[in-house]
Amino acid sequence: MAVVDSPCSVPSAAQTYVFNASVVPQGYLDYLTLWPEGTNRPVVSTLNALDGSISHNMAIVPSTNGKVDAYASGITQLTLDIPSYFAP
Repeated sequence: MAVVDSPCSVPSAAQTYVFNASVVPQGYLDYLTLWPEGTNRPVVSTLNALDGSISHNMAIVPSTNGKVDAYASGITQLTLDIPSYFAP
């Protein structure tokens, strides 16, 4: 997903994003992970919703091209808020 082109007005100089990731799963959600686009999906979890409840967690995700990828182990709605970013 393109962060730089989002309505959040993140500058193209941003190299790392601070996200508040929220999920609304349809049931058991083992994990959600976020990572820089163009790299392999990590084997770490950004958040878990094992009981199927609405959950959220803060994540700091680097990026070299203004994009990040997301993977959820189950069906869920995902919302990413960007309260901050790191730029030179």
